[in-house]
Amino acid sequence: MTVAGRQGRLGVVFIHGFNSSAEMWDPLLSRMRPDEGLRDVTALPFSYDTRLWQPSPLRQIPSFDTVADSLKEFLVTEADRFDHLMLVCHSQGGLVAQRSLTRMLVEGRGKDMARILRVVLLACPNNGSQLGMTLRRAVLPRNKQEQQLRPLDQQITDTQRTVLRDLVNAREVTERTCPIPFSVYAGETDNVVTPASALGAFPDASVLPGDHSGIVRTERCFATLRRLILSDLGTGPATGQDPAPAASAPPSVPPSTVATAPRTSPPSVDSAPQAPPAAFPDTLDIVQVAERIPDMDDPDFRRQVVALMRRSLAPRAGFTAGYRAHPRDHLLEIVGRCQSHILRGAALAAFRDALGTLRPDDAATVELRAMIKDPE
Repeated sequence: MTVAGRQGRLGVVFIHGFNSSAEMWDPLLSRMRPDEGLRDVTALPFSYDTRLWQPSPLRQIPSFDTVADSLKEFLVTEADRFDHLMLVCHSQGGLVAQRSLTRMLVEGRGKDMARILRVVLLACPNNGSQLGMTLRRAVLPRNKQEQQLRPLDQQITDTQRTVLRDLVNAREVTERTCPIPFSVYAGETDNVVTPASALGAFPDASVLPGDHSGIVRTERCFATLRRLILSDLGTGPATGQDPAPAASAPPSVPPSTVATAPRTSPPSVDSAPQAPPAAFPDTLDIVQVAERIPDMDDPDFRRQVVALMRRSLAPRAGFTAGYRAHPRDHLLEIVGRCQSHILRGAALAAFRDALGTLRPDDAATVELRAMIKDPE
């Protein structure tokens, strides 16, 4: 791995949090540099001004919008030479990234964002931070960044609504939409940004060891980031093992998004030809059988299904399906993503196998096995 020295296959933009600096990433980068599997990855630390107070009357602490515009410029200057990007954000850095991407959408630049393979949020206060809020208000009354770290900030709420609708759950690349998966992680012992705030309403959300600052220094954080990078590059399995020596050429589009958009799952050299469209069973028929499986009304159960599918398909293409509150809507989303997936037969088989793993003996699962065949 290099640090902004040469063009690699993937540029990873690291965005720090409140009252911090780019140096906070040094422990993580020190693990990434000697890793042979990440030799084609270039780290791009993004730095911005953030502090508790600004004593000079000639200067001000920049607002989120100002920092977001600075990041936007960073992506088209320092990061311009990379065909593929990943954004890795800690704490407030995640809010900055979300604001920057939504401002790009407002400008009609959705197609310019197609090279962003993924956004990773680590301990990001998606629903604000309560810790010491009364003291913060008293001591930092004019800190524009602190104000937007408070719970229920309207601008943060509006930004996240746009992110979920026009990025996470988007189906195609347009001027105002761009499918970008968000991988969101809370700190297990974090009391600055609680897990409920960090996970927010994102469908792909989990927990890593560590407190608010320590989350980025844990071995599991490094292993998780490595797995996501290799999965998105299409050079290794999602388990984080080193890729085989004869790895395929860099994908021209990200592997973990839907196949309906120009930037979606890339063709893989090891992908078997898929069955013709007529071989794909009727979506509604599949859904009507699947929704009879026990616990299908439990959102966590459906998320388990998607997680198993992603794990199964990750070495070749990956899988993403937006969360829907109603079970039938969520199943329609999952099966619909299978139908539009570049490995459509394999994707549907992964859905069948995931349900077979979780509920192997249920009558509806047996019916699905008969309905969904292996790809030819």
